[in-house]
Amino acid sequence: MQQRRMNMSQEERELHLQIMRNRDQKSQNDINDVERQQFLENRRNRDQERRNYMNEVERQQFLANRRNRDHERRNNNNMEHQIHYTGAMDVLCQFCGALRFQREQLNCCHNGKVSLPPLQEYPENLRLLFDADGMI
Repeated sequence: MQQRRMNMSQEERELHLQIMRNRDQKSQNDINDVERQQFLENRRNRDQERRNYMNEVERQQFLANRRNRDHERRNNNNMEHQIHYTGAMDVLCQFCGALRFQREQLNCCHNGKVSLPPLQEYPENLRLLFDADGMI
């Protein structure tokens, strides 16, 4: 798991962090104060246990990542608009040929189980609007 995170591109890491922030925010809004305190206590215990098993290099890397994450969180909270980049839409469905994003979970045709009839030709006057040669 940690090795996979280390091999992530900056783009993938930012997407992963945004997903985690959204998930954490949603879960924080859904729990009461007692549950929140229990959750925080469990997180502190888990983090302490994890740090106990780290060697010095891993500990320094963990602390640096935490500082970067905290710095990034502060900067993102100060931004009026957050930037979201999903990457290129360049993954081709092997069943229907639809394009999708790399990390998109949507299954466009349910692995070939859904098949739509081909689109009909546009009427001539509508086709002229899209055809560069037919411009007035």
